[in-house]
Amino acid sequence: MAIFFQTHLRRFSVRATLIRRLAQAILVQAGHPTAQLSLSFIGKTRMRSLNRQYRGRDYPTDVLAFPMGGIGEQAEVFLGDVVICVPVAIGQASRFENTADQELLRLLVHGTLHLLGYDHEQSPREAQRMQRKERTIVKKLSPVPPLLI
Repeated sequence: MAIFFQTHLRRFSVRATLIRRLAQAILVQAGHPTAQLSLSFIGKTRMRSLNRQYRGRDYPTDVLAFPMGGIGEQAEVFLGDVVICVPVAIGQASRFENTADQELLRLLVHGTLHLLGYDHEQSPREAQRMQRKERTIVKKLSPVPPLLI
């Protein structure tokens, strides 16, 4: 399994190796240990641009997921891309009663679940299913070590 990670941040330093390990652990917990994904940490300007381009919403959001398709039968399928806006995550962490690191983990789980076909915007029932899975994985991977330096 491979986690492709890149950061486009100037104001924050991240622990890339630890973030890759967390992403791999999320895939294991979600039942797809050999899947691959791409993960990017970006700032507000870039996230606003992506959100405008792909969702028609002209503001920076916390996380976007770009699925590549279904899970399929391939052993090492590439799921797609998860893009996290670190400044937005930090800014909203207290609203969810999280630290910045806990919020980054939550968003990484959330985005990965989207790549795996979960969609909370589909229906209230699907939203509950996704929320339960998200909470279960976050709980299993907690406490989260420091991701930001």
